[in-house]
Amino acid sequence: MKQGYANYKREELFNNLKNVLGKITNISTGIEANLSKKSLDKMTSAKALEKSKNNGFTLDEHFELAAKIKPLYETAILAVAHGNLKNPNDPNVVSIKRFVSAAILNSGKKADVLITVKESIANGHRIYSIELDEINKASERFRGLSDAAEKISGQGN
Repeated sequence: MKQGYANYKREELFNNLKNVLGKITNISTGIEANLSKKSLDKMTSAKALEKSKNNGFTLDEHFELAAKIKPLYETAILAVAHGNLKNPNDPNVVSIKRFVSAAILNSGKKADVLITVKESIANGHRIYSIELDEINKASERFRGLSDAAEKISGQGN
């Protein structure tokens, strides 16, 4: 049943976001990243949902913030950029960039939304995936990430 529900939520997300597919500009870096149907599929893949679940978020919470990808990416802060660590021999991948955006769910729960942007020679920058993390946990992974995110959202912890 869960898989059927996830598929339903994916279809709903695509229908809600089809008008914002295309280039989205990150305000702080000026980086234009493409949001495509493929991006949405990757953002809501079983693996992405599992990562958010492992970080204490439900499937519904993941989809709630996936639906806000445009404003989340626009206001995100670039936390780290590196080469293709998973496949260093791939000459097409120029960089993997990880952005973070602070978000508050409808329930009032706070989250860091980690947005992965893949830069390739063929496709330029494209929004690749999202993962929800608790505000303080993300900063353990990327030093100072939450502090930076909180500064832009103007909310103390």
